[in-house]
Amino acid sequence: MRPNDLLRMAWGQISRRKVVTLLCMIGLSVGCAAIILAISISSSAQAQSIAEMNRTYKMDEITVSAKTVGGRNSGSAFDRGAMTMQKLDVIKRLPHVTAVLPQVNVPLLEMYTMEDKSVDVQVIGTDLTMLSRFGYAFAEGGVSTMPDTVVANYGASFGLMDPKTKKDLIEKLSSDPYNDELYMKYDELGRKHTKLFQQQIHFRQTMNINNANVVKSSLPLRIRGVLQVKDGSSEEYSIYDKQLYVSLDTAILLKERFGDNSGTVAKLKLDSLTVKVEDKRYVAQVERLIGKLYLNTQSNLFQEKVIQEKFATFKKTTLGIGIFILMLASLSIFVAMTMSTHQRRRQIGVMKILGANLWQIRQLFVGEAAVLGLMGGIAGIAIAYLAVAGLNRAVATGLLTLNVKEVSISLSVLPVGIGFALLTGIFTGIYPAISASRTNALEVIKNG
Repeated sequence: MRPNDLLRMAWGQISRRKVVTLLCMIGLSVGCAAIILAISISSSAQAQSIAEMNRTYKMDEITVSAKTVGGRNSGSAFDRGAMTMQKLDVIKRLPHVTAVLPQVNVPLLEMYTMEDKSVDVQVIGTDLTMLSRFGYAFAEGGVSTMPDTVVANYGASFGLMDPKTKKDLIEKLSSDPYNDELYMKYDELGRKHTKLFQQQIHFRQTMNINNANVVKSSLPLRIRGVLQVKDGSSEEYSIYDKQLYVSLDTAILLKERFGDNSGTVAKLKLDSLTVKVEDKRYVAQVERLIGKLYLNTQSNLFQEKVIQEKFATFKKTTLGIGIFILMLASLSIFVAMTMSTHQRRRQIGVMKILGANLWQIRQLFVGEAAVLGLMGGIAGIAIAYLAVAGLNRAVATGLLTLNVKEVSISLSVLPVGIGFALLTGIFTGIYPAISASRTNALEVIKNG
């Protein structure tokens, strides 16, 4: 029997039994739509989680720190695990490394403006020209080659107070720690913004020398750039993170001024490095190379693995639910095709007498089941798109809460849904086809 004849006869039987066909298609289409939705929701949630994680954790970056070797601290002489400028130069030349951001932490200092307003800040020595390569964007100004250049982050512009006001508030809070009004006033001043761009500043630190408090000040510096809030951070919390970035040379001068004799840049011991790799697939390779320099490395690749494992379990669960629904739907085809076999016993008998063999009769019934499965799969795709549109609208309006901002159906998922529906139709049509082929033609015609 030619495929065209088979399809024509199958379609003729399906179109004549409209109610049975409709019932079968409803079950198959719902099952197919459930599978497509299950895969689409889990895939969309996984993709969005990984995208958010990439923005927050930077999957193509490696954090490098000093390593304790032989039980000695990384600051000791001849320590192989120390992070030196020589190792920084080696890391810069490693394959697939596109940028390196060194970091030297200066002890917590008090920043003063020309208006004598101050705030405690963390000063970090780094390569200022590399800031933009690591996601730092400037709200004002930029990087300058001037030796007195300072770059302030978003939070450093908040909370500057004159010393008298700050001292009075702290004393009052110390004597009356449960006064909510004082806390609100202190918090209000902490949220007050001061324009720092192009301001001249200096640093101070009160040190105890020979049982006497001695105030040390740095040379004047100028803020030539103010950064925006970094991607993945909120303005609400960023105002409490107060950092100023200076060159490595300036960091050495500040460390020497405030009690840490670091010598020259060549002898400088770095606190950490951030290494950017051209693609996250090279991160593990670069980590192994850096490890040979007796340094510790840490990346965020494990975060991606955790998310993939988490959503793999979720995908299996949702896919299992969809397959279960499809199996229930297959019962409708099984019942419908079995009933059709009994109703069409006379037709089967006539086909046998006219010369139809067992294989041709089975082909006819399996073909009908396959066409039903294909039709159910196509209808399931339409239902899935309508359901996704409804889900996205409900999530956008707040009527429904999901762990995903927007569900999208990938084109690669559609053949999976149709394939499941088609196979379900074929498998559930096998038994009725075998049963039909065993019909006794003479007995049916004689009793018919």
